[in-house]
Amino acid sequence: MNRRGFLGVVGAGAAGVLAGCWPDARAFQAGDAPDVELALTARSGLCPLLPGAQTPVWQYSGRVLKGPREVLSTWPGSYLGPVLRLNKGQRVRVHFTNALAEPSIVHWHGLDVPDTADGHPRFMAQPGGQYTYDFTVENRAGSYWYHPHHHHRTGVQVYQGLAGLLLISDAEEQRLNLPAGARELFCVLQDRTFDAGNRLVYHADMGMAMGMGEMSGFFGTRLLVNGALPKTTDVATVPYRIRLLNGSNARVYKLAWSDGVPVTLIATDGGLLERPLTKPYLVLAPGERAEIIADFRRMPLGATRELRSEPIPSGPFLMNMGGRGRGRGRMTQAIPDLTGAVATFRVTAAEHSDFELPDRLTTFTSDWQTDAAMPPARVVGVDFMRMSWLLDGRVFGMTDVAAEETVVAGTKAVWEFDNSGASSMGMRLAHPLHLHGRQFRVLDRVRAPGVGAADNDRLRDGFTDEGWKDTVLVMPGERVRVLIRFSHHPGLYLYHCHNLEHEDMGMMRNYRIIPRPPI
Repeated sequence: MNRRGFLGVVGAGAAGVLAGCWPDARAFQAGDAPDVELALTARSGLCPLLPGAQTPVWQYSGRVLKGPREVLSTWPGSYLGPVLRLNKGQRVRVHFTNALAEPSIVHWHGLDVPDTADGHPRFMAQPGGQYTYDFTVENRAGSYWYHPHHHHRTGVQVYQGLAGLLLISDAEEQRLNLPAGARELFCVLQDRTFDAGNRLVYHADMGMAMGMGEMSGFFGTRLLVNGALPKTTDVATVPYRIRLLNGSNARVYKLAWSDGVPVTLIATDGGLLERPLTKPYLVLAPGERAEIIADFRRMPLGATRELRSEPIPSGPFLMNMGGRGRGRGRMTQAIPDLTGAVATFRVTAAEHSDFELPDRLTTFTSDWQTDAAMPPARVVGVDFMRMSWLLDGRVFGMTDVAAEETVVAGTKAVWEFDNSGASSMGMRLAHPLHLHGRQFRVLDRVRAPGVGAADNDRLRDGFTDEGWKDTVLVMPGERVRVLIRFSHHPGLYLYHCHNLEHEDMGMMRNYRIIPRPPI
């Protein structure tokens, strides 16, 4: 069966399951009264992104039904959904309404929640339908986000604008007195392509007809920051906290300060690092987050500093399709160059700040350590066969779970993502691999001799492997081991490539958490 026929059968089967077997939202609304209750709607709209005609987009809108007003804030002139601010320990209920013309669902990226609240595509809200999420915030303070998770349509739904930041605070973070309020800034990075009428153009399906497209992922021709064009931000002579999210479909960013100042990293996907780190640049793959401190105290009034997107090698991120034998050409695809300023900061006010970044930010628990009694690492191979990207030799099935994908709640395991072997077509690309339901620790990277060495060397000093993670970039020729303490919530969760076109092609699998047997 060819790929399009296969997808058609899977899509039809999934639609039948969704229509006939799964309970509606009311089944998940029982429990204690929430501390925070929100209404969240996905709908189409217009946004003034470029001069001239407004751009048709899809976007989330929200309102607070119960709880402090500051739980929700919006972005003027942006297609991004509202910023949600929650505290660890809060009981949260979100009533999602799908006002789009196709099914959708919301995934709370990075959160440890019950499987019914995780946004698995088997719980899709149909057009005009609703779904209610009910969970308690268990995560550490950090920068998380939310976006759709419609299998085969995640890429286009995120591309059309469906995404938003979700920020969690806790007592440990609050004791640090990190820059806040006007001294907290955001950079959500996304690349988009527009036609002459300012409409968004999504090339993935067109690319498939050329033998590329979804196989490499979507790369846009314009950079958008916080759902709008990059802009200059006026700052004072004080430190700022900047939260970074790579919300692009496939593009990896290499970020550095224009004046060569090292980047001061304080947090990654799952929150604060043990200690601040300095790096010459940061490499952020789709789905990854980072928090940095930008100190403008030594800069004179009128001075500017840019956070820049630097050139990256194309090899690990582009698939070249070529035949063998005489007369067969080789097709290549170029990544549109987005080198330049991501954000420009202009010093316009002289202010005083006594803030000093502490030497220690947090202390990790025993979850951080491996145990002698742990089983051998489970190896998850990455491959490309029959026009699909695979995990462990398999594509996604809505409820498929293999024996090795079944784990016990609360236990630890090491998974090794293996991108070192040659696929059936000799294709090797970098993959940002994401685990739902729980953060993990990156233990190590091992690269096959000579495979992708030059490209890896141009990026490795910027990998954000430190701290708790939920997404890790696995380069061609690499084996990356991660330590996971699985959630105490039983149920079905996803792990997949966060190159959204790869995910939509089937590079996604379920794993099942089963309750711990009674002692």
